[in-house]
Amino acid sequence: MSERKPIFLLSHPRSTSHALLRPFLQRSQEFHVLSEPFLEFFIDIGLSKDVKNGVADPSKHSDLSLFTPKVLSIFDDVWKTYYDESSNKPKRVFWHEHSALLLKAIPGISFLSNPQFLEMTHTFLIRNPEKSIRSLYKAVNFIIDRSFDKNTGGLAQSKQIFDFLKDLNKQPIVIDSDDVINDPEGILKKYCELIGEEFKEEMIKWEAKSINEFRFKGTKNTLSELMVHNAENSTGFNKFTNKYEYPEIEYPQIVYDTIAENKPYYDYLYKFKI
Repeated sequence: MSERKPIFLLSHPRSTSHALLRPFLQRSQEFHVLSEPFLEFFIDIGLSKDVKNGVADPSKHSDLSLFTPKVLSIFDDVWKTYYDESSNKPKRVFWHEHSALLLKAIPGISFLSNPQFLEMTHTFLIRNPEKSIRSLYKAVNFIIDRSFDKNTGGLAQSKQIFDFLKDLNKQPIVIDSDDVINDPEGILKKYCELIGEEFKEEMIKWEAKSINEFRFKGTKNTLSELMVHNAENSTGFNKFTNKYEYPEIEYPQIVYDTIAENKPYYDYLYKFKI
């Protein structure tokens, strides 16, 4: 393959995005996978809040320039050259991030005009909010006992970044979660063709195990552990094992409101899926 520019996968919570990383983790001699470096960024911020302002949200800080060096350092990490130790060949970076975290970390979407970002191969994973929002609500309530935030759906931010790239004729690639689960080989073959890679059979089956790339350095985060559990304990896209047995519930109105707010963004992005 002539192009080795990083592949950027943007997703939203409970979109089965970590499962989509497993095929590329299978090819560890060819790909260097970065999973949510901006999430570590926000965990760090939460642990060491700005003393002057007392808040962790960068949009509330008086001096946004405090965050720019950290954001740029993450972009630099993505563009580093990583090598396969056995052959000393350079790997291609596969970077996964949540759209909402990316937009929280940057001072306005114009920051995405950074050449390091624009030169990447941009791809998006979407999932019907009828499924993703219900899954998120159950996870947040039954596992970590935290109030549900209707602003965490994430599809609005994915659409915002998608439109930004589309307007620049970047032709971002969109994958629907249900399509991958129902036809993993067919969708991965299309995806690999579009990102300029050869599909390999090893991408659709794997061993259930703990994944180092999903772990956060020096921090145990309950929600993060939950979000990656199914992807770690699966052996393929349609072979998830679920440690968490949720009871049947009656969802509160906020869940239906959140689904309704996210559905138009999903429907819009769905029109561009491969």
